[in-house]
Amino acid sequence: MPPPRVLFVCTGNATRSVIAAALTRRERPDWRIDSAGTWAIPGLPSSRRTLAALESVGVSAPGHRSTALTREHLAEADLVVAFEADHVMHVRRMEPATAARTATLPRLLLPDWPGVDLSAEDPRGWTEVDDPAGGDVDDFITCARDIDTQVALLLPRLDAWTA
Repeated sequence: MPPPRVLFVCTGNATRSVIAAALTRRERPDWRIDSAGTWAIPGLPSSRRTLAALESVGVSAPGHRSTALTREHLAEADLVVAFEADHVMHVRRMEPATAARTATLPRLLLPDWPGVDLSAEDPRGWTEVDDPAGGDVDDFITCARDIDTQVALLLPRLDAWTA
């Protein structure tokens, strides 16, 4: 069985999805990990605040440039991990077939996943990961540490899901 392909989706593909992808790549280097943004401006480099946040959790994203979410990303992903309900709803509109394999990061940590039909749920009630955009570097570092904790909890569940 080929390694799973996990796609992390945030708004600008500038912070949250970049951090989650870098953390997952570090822990599962054989997996296919991508990140993209629902409203990303393609080609932008990481900000100094994002670089500090990455460093605070011991990872880097060398050469990262923001990428806009495409249908191809969604078609290739085994799992789409979003950070806000709006991201999930955007993905569902863009490619309805992905609804059953798309959720916010905190939603995937609930005891019923995997095994629940995510497409039958309204994501507007799901817990989200706040966007640090507009905040100072400490806000970005706090966000990175929160994502680090959640990704560490998610990875064993993904291992079981892909076994």
